[in-house]
Amino acid sequence: MLLDNSKNNVGRIFSHEVFKHLDKQALLDKYDISGGIYGINSVMGSFNGQQPQEGMAITSIPPEGIVINNPGTYTFSNNITWNAPNMACSAITIQSDNVVLNMNGYSLTAVVQDNSQFIVGIAVTNAQIVSILNGKLVNMCFYGISAQSVSNFTIENLEVDGISFNNLQKRLLTPSGIYIDKAKYISIANTTIHNLNVTSDSCAGIQILETVTGNISGCSLNNFVNNDGAVQGYSYLLSEGLNTTNCTSSNFQSFFNGNIETSGHTVLGFVPIFCVDLFYGSCAASNMTGCCDDCHGMSVFLDAFVSVTNFTASNVIDGVAQSNSGAKSTGLEVYGVEVTIMNSSVQNIMAINPQDKQGTGFSATGALIKFVNCVAKNVIVIDEKGGTSPALGYGTGFGWAPDPRPMFGYLPALFIEYNGCTAVNCQVGFDTWFHIDSKWANINAVNCAIPILVEPGATRVISGNACSECNPPISTPLINIASGNVYP
Repeated sequence: MLLDNSKNNVGRIFSHEVFKHLDKQALLDKYDISGGIYGINSVMGSFNGQQPQEGMAITSIPPEGIVINNPGTYTFSNNITWNAPNMACSAITIQSDNVVLNMNGYSLTAVVQDNSQFIVGIAVTNAQIVSILNGKLVNMCFYGISAQSVSNFTIENLEVDGISFNNLQKRLLTPSGIYIDKAKYISIANTTIHNLNVTSDSCAGIQILETVTGNISGCSLNNFVNNDGAVQGYSYLLSEGLNTTNCTSSNFQSFFNGNIETSGHTVLGFVPIFCVDLFYGSCAASNMTGCCDDCHGMSVFLDAFVSVTNFTASNVIDGVAQSNSGAKSTGLEVYGVEVTIMNSSVQNIMAINPQDKQGTGFSATGALIKFVNCVAKNVIVIDEKGGTSPALGYGTGFGWAPDPRPMFGYLPALFIEYNGCTAVNCQVGFDTWFHIDSKWANINAVNCAIPILVEPGATRVISGNACSECNPPISTPLINIASGNVYP
């Protein structure tokens, strides 16, 4: 479901010639899940039966919840326990402009009997100039905070401790600590979301859809588990003008227990999709553990005009599954146009029997992507016993970002620049595969078995199975199209 502004942004992303053979509609159908999410969340706009809040001090909340319909500053004066009913509901609903909800350091704890329901801590709808400050939401279910059609919306000094949700009956369910859609001018600062344990198609720490202009700063997401689906930290879709600074994702893990209806079992610390004009500064991802799909510290996926500086990723491993196989692992992956990665470093990247035949520190597909002063260290591909072999693929410091699915049109890496970059303790330092008219300047490979891999006309076979978003399974032979490159 694309709004006009989002349509323009998708057009900007796909306007470059590198995407001319791309199945754009197939990609939109798969990755623009906004319409499905809005349909699911429409129930939140139909909450009814809440008690109007009288007075500015909130001291208790009945099972049916309270609704704030008047402007003003509302405060907590004590910790509150809310006994949620077994139905879609929210403890606090804000439906007025000019509201400050100051929790004053107190907590709102939910007692949930049925964690398959759309139960929300605080819901804000059709409002502007709203702030939620200084408190803790404990043991929420679907969303800690949900904000729809808002502007000038602020979350600051919040903690969301515990999101527990279990529902594989509906598709596209993404329980999240914070969810925001169709917003303008948002700020999320100094907020922690941790101890999320769900069984659903996907989950996220902070999910933002179709939002224009915002700052996400000083936030920490940690200890996320999805027992049969994807895990995302900072998940942005169809948005623009978001600045994300000094934010972290850590200790994420996905499992596969037979759910092949989901769109994937990926583990992603940071993932913008169909976004433009983004900035990431001094962010970090650590201890990302994937099962049978991709695992990345950051995936800049189908975006344009993105700048990333001082990003770090460490301990990213894929293939921790009963099959002892995943798709691929990467410190930082780019599928896009006009993306710049500067002064960033990744280390300890491992892929076990990867279907895409690689683990990578930094990878690129698309056009006009620059890596400047970046370092990849300790990147390796192994089998389940720790053995290495060229047949398994390579742990590559810097290389191409593969995908076996035909909808991607087997995109090249066009006009890519690597300047002042270093690979350390990698099986391959720099891989020129599928690069066209690209440049490697002032690069250094330290203790890499193959400093620069050049394979004109060679063939690689990459594959995918039902768990890695390919149902039925596929196997794709690719002949190297690299040409026009300049390297030492």
